[in-house]
Amino acid sequence: MATANASSSTLSKNYDRAAWFYEASAQLFSGGKIRSSKKYGVSQMQPGDRVAFLGVGTGDEAILAARKGVRVTCIDISAAMLERLQRRLNRENLQAEIICQDAFEHRRTAHYDAVAANYFLNVFREPEMVRMMQHAATLVRPGGKFMIADVALPQGNILSRTFNWCYLRSAMATFWTLGLVPWHRNYDYTAHFATAGLAVDHTRYFRFLDHGPIVFQTIVGVRLKD
Repeated sequence: MATANASSSTLSKNYDRAAWFYEASAQLFSGGKIRSSKKYGVSQMQPGDRVAFLGVGTGDEAILAARKGVRVTCIDISAAMLERLQRRLNRENLQAEIICQDAFEHRRTAHYDAVAANYFLNVFREPEMVRMMQHAATLVRPGGKFMIADVALPQGNILSRTFNWCYLRSAMATFWTLGLVPWHRNYDYTAHFATAGLAVDHTRYFRFLDHGPIVFQTIVGVRLKD
């Protein structure tokens, strides 16, 4: 993962240290809903599609996509995260392009049928988040998909909104303490789609323990044609 508000070397070291527990802790915290939100994005891909996963981490969704026959490119600033991903690919004899790189430096304009930024944009402060979204959108071909699996804004009645706020703030506090994210409010990503040349196709929401408050989401957008 990469962000402009911390040095790449510092951030990469922080994520390297977290590589051994990052995916498992996210699954435990979310009751599997983080994986479900990533899996939903994969369901929007077709075999043979060229797809870039930005800030891929240890690559749960990249594995699912590779199994499906998607041509996968995995980009992350953490070498330790990518080493774990490569071992997972090797165990299943799956193929993917692995790039250890700041996502801002990846410049394959209009190259991909889809780009997925899953739990990645929230590692930025808002100005850098908007800049990253705009850059990431340029990687998608016109008419291609841009997908974000991430935390959802509070919705519903006052109890649901309060639960969402407390639940997700507790996660942010943990990751902030570990130096993985800056402290910020939850982002309304779709509010910035127009400036990135994107339109919302639809959003799939995920509830706490299936029937509780909405806490996660997968936004499926489309890159507008010039």
